Parts: sequence; C-alpha cells; structure tokens
Amino acid sequence: MSEARGRKNIFITGAASGIGAETARFFAKKGWFVGLYDIDSFGLKAIADEIGAENCHSAILDVTDRNAWGEAIAGFSETTEKRMNVLFNNAGIGRHGWLEDVPAEDADAVIDVNVKGVINGVYAALPLLKETRGARIINTASTAGVIGTPRLAVYSASKFAVRGLSEALDVEFSGLDIRVCSLIPWFVDT
Repeated sequence: MSEARGRKNIFITGAASGIGAETARFFAKKGWFVGLYDIDSFGLKAIADEIGAENCHSAILDVTDRNAWGEAIAGFSETTEKRMNVLFNNAGIGRHGWLEDVPAEDADAVIDVNVKGVINGVYAALPLLKETRGARIINTASTAGVIGTPRLAVYSASKFAVRGLSEALDVEFSGLDIRVCSLIPWFVDT
C-alpha cells in the first residue's frame, strides 16, 4: 500500500476525468499524496498509473453511499497518518433539458450526487480534517450556481446549494481551523 509519509495530501472525488483528474495531476506534480475516488474504475486506474502508485491511493467511491464514504475515508486515513489536508468534493453530474422533459429520476440523481454527495463527504471527512492543522474543504459548484440557468434548472439549483453550504460551513468551521470554499467553473467537457 502507498503511503503519504509526511507529505501533504488531498482527497479528490470525481478524480477519473475532467477537473478531478487535472487536480490530481497538479497536486502530484507538487509532491502531494493524492487520494483518487470515482465510480469509473478504468479512469481511476489510468490516472493512478500516470501519477505513480507511490503518489496515490485510489478506490471506487459512489458519493451517494454513506457507508462507502466511511470505507473510503478509513482507507485514506491508513495511508496518511490519519490526516487530511484537503477534501476536494468534485464529483458531479448534470442533466439538461426543459424541466418537464427531464425524468424525475434524473433530477433525483443530480441532487443525490451534487448535493448529498458533498454533504456525505463533509460528514465522513470531518474527523480527519479536524486533526489536520489548516485543513481545507473545496466544493465544486458552477457558474450555473450563480445565475439560474434555463434547461439546467435542477443542476443549477444543486450548484446554488453547494455554494450556500460552502459559505455556511466556512463560518461554522472557522473555530476548527478548517476553511471551506467553492470553485465556480464554467462548463467543462469531461
């Protein structure tokens, strides 16, 4: 098993592609130990091979599954001396179309991954973050979370929620020496 061995570390959801994969590459190049988590096993393997097994720990993680979060955090904790410098809640999905044309199950999935997945991650990682001086939580929101976006109504609502959660938790966790922020990227082709 790979170990951080005193290096700073980052736990990344949605690490198999797009922003998550680029973030993993960036931090690995800076010498950080990287936790790679996603539902895409092939993408995870490709990123892990690219940055080197000695620089990462990877595992399948469905962010909607609280029990899976517990297992992922436990595995990461074993490799990082029970520390977590950064939790990067990046996993997300989108469904587009006029609301009346988007199946309710698709809308549920967007809320489950984009909102509940972030909340699950914060709950699961909080014990490690509290033990790490100067810890950070970074949650991926979107420009669609700044201005309501037609044909992306539920996605837009989910990203507004991520922004609000991040702002509230930044205040709540300030006494714990944990900063919380959200990224607000434009749309990314993953």
